[in-house]
Amino acid sequence: MLFGTLTLMCWMGAGLVAVVLGTSYAVRNKEMGRGSEVVTLALTATGLVSALAMVAAIALL
Repeated sequence: MLFGTLTLMCWMGAGLVAVVLGTSYAVRNKEMGRGSEVVTLALTATGLVSALAMVAAIALL
């Protein structure tokens, strides 16, 4: 349950960052657009790790 919640929150956060920062600032400020890409990638990777941990926990139980 915890890993599922963490996965969902990370992916929602990544989507929010991509929409809010990526769209509005990427055109005007390339550094802010690059920062948005890094944060989105980090949140997506964290969500993926959490999802894999959730699958491993289910498989071991």
